[in-house]
Amino acid sequence: MQQALRDGRHETLALADGDLALELLPELGAALATLRYQGRDVLRPTPAGATDPFETAAFALVPFANRIADGRFRVGDREVSIPRNAPDQAHPLHGHAWRKPWRVESAARESAVLSFEHPPDSWPWCYSVTQILTLRSDSLEVSLSLENRDSTPMPAGLGWHPYFHKGPGAALKAHLEGVWLTDEEYLPVRLAHGTRFGQWGRGEGLDRPELIDNCHTGWPGVAEILLPEPRLRLALTASRALHWLHIYSPPGKDFFCVEPVSQMPNAVNRSAPPAITGQKLLAPGERFDARVTLSVVNSDN
Repeated sequence: MQQALRDGRHETLALADGDLALELLPELGAALATLRYQGRDVLRPTPAGATDPFETAAFALVPFANRIADGRFRVGDREVSIPRNAPDQAHPLHGHAWRKPWRVESAARESAVLSFEHPPDSWPWCYSVTQILTLRSDSLEVSLSLENRDSTPMPAGLGWHPYFHKGPGAALKAHLEGVWLTDEEYLPVRLAHGTRFGQWGRGEGLDRPELIDNCHTGWPGVAEILLPEPRLRLALTASRALHWLHIYSPPGKDFFCVEPVSQMPNAVNRSAPPAITGQKLLAPGERFDARVTLSVVNSDN
């Protein structure tokens, strides 16, 4: 059976299967505290007593990914304004669920089902989301299902935000057709070729002097991540709903993020077709499903 532990202020749910072990923080946005393979950290571990999801190993993005400019947008005749939700950020980002407690619906040794329900507030729609985390010996599967429980169409986006340790030689390999270049507030302004920040198709290192905080397009849903310091090679795969890949690698920090997402930043304020922005409107009662799998494909023991 799973173990319920106490880590600082938050209860931790522990899962394990084969060589993988996971600790989850249901009260802290259902964030991952740790993910380890044979005792080695696959994701950046959460420090003891952490109180902010930005300090964790990974969390889900619901019901939008990345930023909404000034928190303002229009859906039909409805004007919406939502507040900022993170320190030092000019725009609200990543939705609501990462900042709220989740309910544990069920848990077994290798899997857990969690849920979150959002009542209407400044985001004037009621929605619910279910997250299922499943360990399978050498892989973690994260399934997300978002349902519009309101009476009018709701803008919707999903994603997953993992943090990897930026040790020496850490690299990413992925086919990326385009990249959105941003303004000084990290909002997209111009689409450029996917190689703007490197030859990702051949593999590129993440320890570099410039900031990367950009959404990439034309991603087929498969990426390879090399972590030489814990001696792991990982495969990140995503369902077709998550057709965009956001790369975040801040200079001078010991982590980087490779985020499968269903939309570009500020998608709800773009006039381009959904095929370009990823913007989706969920009808009342409609569900939106997405899945991410992180697997260890090679380990140097």
